[in-house]
Amino acid sequence: MSEIEKFFNDDPWQHITSPVYPNGQRLYQKDERFWVSMDTSDKLIFFIRESGKYSIKKLPKLNGLELSIDHDSIDGETMLVCTLTEPSLRDKFAIVAKDVAYNSSKFEGDVFLDECKTRIISWADFLKPSRKGLTKAEHYGFWGELYMLTQILKPSMDLANAVNCWIGPEGKKQDFTFNKSAIEVKTTLSGDPNTIKISSLDQLHKITERLFLIHLHINFSNDAMALSLQDMYTRMEVSLKDDIDTKTKFLNKVSSLYGKASEDQLEEKFNFLGMETYEIKDGFPSLTGGNTASAITAVKYSLNPSSLKSYLTQIDFEELLS
Repeated sequence: MSEIEKFFNDDPWQHITSPVYPNGQRLYQKDERFWVSMDTSDKLIFFIRESGKYSIKKLPKLNGLELSIDHDSIDGETMLVCTLTEPSLRDKFAIVAKDVAYNSSKFEGDVFLDECKTRIISWADFLKPSRKGLTKAEHYGFWGELYMLTQILKPSMDLANAVNCWIGPEGKKQDFTFNKSAIEVKTTLSGDPNTIKISSLDQLHKITERLFLIHLHINFSNDAMALSLQDMYTRMEVSLKDDIDTKTKFLNKVSSLYGKASEDQLEEKFNFLGMETYEIKDGFPSLTGGNTASAITAVKYSLNPSSLKSYLTQIDFEELLS
């Protein structure tokens, strides 16, 4: 049984049938600060209690949810109140509430409340996808990371570990990290210039013992082997149906880009044509914070693969992961 299944009810509001706020029921058995309730308008509420008076700045407006601060209902406490404004999102709201509690309980005070707020915001595109569309670079890059996760890492390692290793969506320097190694994935569409586009000083900044740059090549296709973002997302959901902890992590990591992708981008299929792997070591041409002037705060540049042949290598993923 997963941690989330062990300490949370499947439907946190199952036994709440009438307005009871500011009273309610405990959400998380291991932390008494997380509660669920219903307001006088029969709207479902997830609220977080912390002793003391705190101010939380810049509460955002989220589609489907309303965030507010309540200093008055329980004396001596600050409550961050999250109200569901669209009943159709009840199941998603339950996932968000349990995830926020599970991942934020280690904090206290104003840091705790700010972490809860940040975690709720991270689910915005999961709750109510904007579908405004990804840029071309975002689309291909996201497809490449999902392909690496679902088609290359998944057969080589435990799926929960594969999801944990995927750190690109968390804003980290590289896309995947292992014990002492990291991988940055770049994806190029057939017919586009065969260059590797680096978009920051961090992407090739080596902070692990070994760093690899993997260059994927793809093309548009509708054959039986082609995959879309939606294909890979759905297959991961199915694969993780019995592992609620890992499924929740995956949904959170994928939500920002998946929620932003247009319907056409979700359905567009690509074939994987092949890939090259380069090891970033002494002499590899790169711009990082360690070899550029401190006055340079951002860079974008392209690498010519024909000039990188001396850095080509092969990865034994099972050996790498061990």
